[in-house]
Amino acid sequence: MSLLRLAPFILIVVLASGLLWKILPARTFSLTGPDPIAELIPAEIGGMTQWLLIRGSDRSAPILLWLHGGPGSAQMPIHGLTAELERDFVVVHWDQRGAGKSNPPGFDPATMTLDQFLADAEEVTALLRDRLGAQPMIVLGHSWGTMLGARLVARWPGGYAGYIGVGQQVDTLRGAVLTRDWLRQVAPSDLTDMDPQAFRDHDLYVRLMQEAEAHGGGMNISLLSVLPRALVAPEYRLPDYWRWFDGANRGSGPMWSEYRARDLIAEVPLIPVPMLLIAGASDWNTPVPLVRDWFETVEAPLGKRIEVFDGSGHAPFLTEPDRFVETVRGFAAGLAVRHGWPWHGSRPSAFR
Repeated sequence: MSLLRLAPFILIVVLASGLLWKILPARTFSLTGPDPIAELIPAEIGGMTQWLLIRGSDRSAPILLWLHGGPGSAQMPIHGLTAELERDFVVVHWDQRGAGKSNPPGFDPATMTLDQFLADAEEVTALLRDRLGAQPMIVLGHSWGTMLGARLVARWPGGYAGYIGVGQQVDTLRGAVLTRDWLRQVAPSDLTDMDPQAFRDHDLYVRLMQEAEAHGGGMNISLLSVLPRALVAPEYRLPDYWRWFDGANRGSGPMWSEYRARDLIAEVPLIPVPMLLIAGASDWNTPVPLVRDWFETVEAPLGKRIEVFDGSGHAPFLTEPDRFVETVRGFAAGLAVRHGWPWHGSRPSAFR
C-alpha cells in the first residue's frame, strides 16, 4: 500500500492520539536535579480555586514568581519556552483569577480589581513560603503583571528579594499617545488623528494596540508560532484551552476604568528591592520612552538596571529567549553575591 493511501489512516491515528493526550489528567513532567520539584496544584486563593505550576531542579533555589500579562494571558501552557530558568530557580507560573485554568465556568469578572489581585498575590506568596521554605523570592512581571508586580514589592518589600519588570506598564493613556504618534509616522489612519482622550474607550484602545501589533510594535511573534508548544503542554486539558483563550480575549475590559487610571510614576515613586527592567526596543504596547521615564524617576536605593533588547517587542522572553534567560540569571547572581546566597549559575550583572 502506498504512503499516499496510508495518509488518511495516519492522520486519524495522529488526531486520535492528540485527543487522547488532551483528555488525560493534567500533570507536569518530572525534573532531574539535586532536589527537584515539579508540581501542578490547585489552591484556594481569594475565595476561588486558582492553579500554580511549580518547577525547579532544586527546591531550595531562589523562587521566581512569574506574573503573567493580560490580565488573562496565562503563561503556563508556554512555560517550556523559558524552561532553562528551572535549572537555577524554582519557577512558579500562577494562572491568576480569570486566566487559563483559573477561569472556571461562571467566573465573575467583577472580582478583577487591582486590590483583589494584590491580595491574591500575597496569598500565593504565603502558600509558596509554606510549601517551599524561606529562600529568596524574586517577582517577575510581564505587561499587566508589572502593574501588579511593582505594586506588590512596593507594598510588601519584606517578602521579596528583587523585582524584574518585562514590558513595564507605566501609564496606559500616556503610553497610548506615544503609540499613536509612532503609528502616525509609520501607518497613518483615522486612529492616528484621534484626540488622546479617545483612547479612554476600551474598544478604541484595543484597536490602537492591534494596529501597533500589525506594524511591528507589539509582541512581534505570531500566536501560530507558539501554539504548537502550548497544545502539547501536559498541564492543560482540552477545556483549559477554551478558558485560556476566553481569559485572554476578556483582557482588561472588566477593570478598564481602573486600569487606564493607574499611573506608576505617581503611585510607585520608590522600589525598595533591587530592580531590573527588560524592554523590547520595538515595543509600542508599553513604549520604551515611558519605561525610561519611570526608570529615571523611581528611587531604588538597592539598585536598578534597565536592559533594552534590540531584537524584541513586547515579549523578549519569546523573541530572544536565550538572552532573556541569561539576563535574569545575571540579575539573580548579583543578588546572590550581595546577600551570600548559594549560586552556581551565571556571573552577576552590575547595578546602576
